Amino acid sequence: MTTWNLTQMQRHLLICNGDTCMGAGAEDVTQQIRDEIRSNRLDEHIHTSRTRCNGRCRDKCVVIDYPKGTWYSVQQEETARAIVHETVEEKSIIYSMERSERKRGETRFKGINKYRKTRGPVKKAVLFVGHGSRLETGNEEVRQFIKQMREHIDSSLLVETCFLEFASPNIEDGIQLCIEKGAGEVHVIPIILLHAGHSKLHIPAEIEHAREQFPDIRFTYGQTIGVHDEVIEILTTRLTEIKFDMNQKNEDTAILFIGRGSSDPDAKDDFYKISRLLQDKVNVPIIENAFMGVATPTIQDGMERCIELGAKKVIMLPYFLFTGILMERMNKMAEQFRQDYPQTKIEIAKYFGYHPKLRTILLERMNQALDGTSTGMQDLENFRIYVEEHGYVHEHQH
Repeated sequence: MTTWNLTQMQRHLLICNGDTCMGAGAEDVTQQIRDEIRSNRLDEHIHTSRTRCNGRCRDKCVVIDYPKGTWYSVQQEETARAIVHETVEEKSIIYSMERSERKRGETRFKGINKYRKTRGPVKKAVLFVGHGSRLETGNEEVRQFIKQMREHIDSSLLVETCFLEFASPNIEDGIQLCIEKGAGEVHVIPIILLHAGHSKLHIPAEIEHAREQFPDIRFTYGQTIGVHDEVIEILTTRLTEIKFDMNQKNEDTAILFIGRGSSDPDAKDDFYKISRLLQDKVNVPIIENAFMGVATPTIQDGMERCIELGAKKVIMLPYFLFTGILMERMNKMAEQFRQDYPQTKIEIAKYFGYHPKLRTILLERMNQALDGTSTGMQDLENFRIYVEEHGYVHEHQH
């Protein structure tokens, strides 16, 4: 293991290598900074370390200059190299330390000056928040779905779409876009299946951040899709599309119900509730639950369990909204299962996608936010209490 001589070290650059930053090119940023240090023979004076998430995912890729205390948002190679020489443009500075006080670079808030100077008629905006995917096809599905919903939404409302990560615009930019278009109210609606870290912490953090910057704007927050009768209708529709007979007794068939996986107990409880509601609707003796990651049992475990219980046919039923890397991985797993278990018929149903019942749920969540009956407002209050008691660092756990 390398042991650095730190006696001449003057600066320590902490380069975020958390999931979001890595997805946005943090590996390139790391190599560009290190290359610039080597090229200028500054190895003894500037040390670099990779870190986990630093809690500023919206500013990906994040680099912190210690002990100076400056936080940078690096989106171009020239910015990465300029950090080494301390010649970074103001627009790429997230925080700077002045008089021992951490201050945000004012130019990071692109819409605030325009908002203050040019206010027209006040409008209401609905901002839908998708998770975001490394697979652009999945992001485009979200955009097209909201576009199709537009005709079912009051024409007086502004409607915008943004993403938590991996896609543009992010939530901060989405909020600013709404305000620049004249919104005096922004109603944030998460397109998220289960209530976990993203809906409890990450989105509320973005809303609270925006409230600080735009104190005259009213924000509301919608609730997640959660346990809903229409969710069961969507799942049964996806089963019938692959010729599953809801009325027939499918004694040799098992359903492997597959979720993304979460460490949040509320999300896991709701997933199992949905599984039980589904079992009441379908005539199969076996429904096994499994997860792509974070939680157990794994999909491999679930498949083995179905076969051990005597299933001659296993239907993999994804509990996913849109396509993405995980859906691609699931399809590959289905192919592998067909090879590993040739005596068992393996089928995979479609994810939610463009389903009218999903539109119904999201319109309901939107209207709840608009009329003030959404439980999401309590989530904002819970977040404020959480921050007061524990502080907040975005660890990006699902």
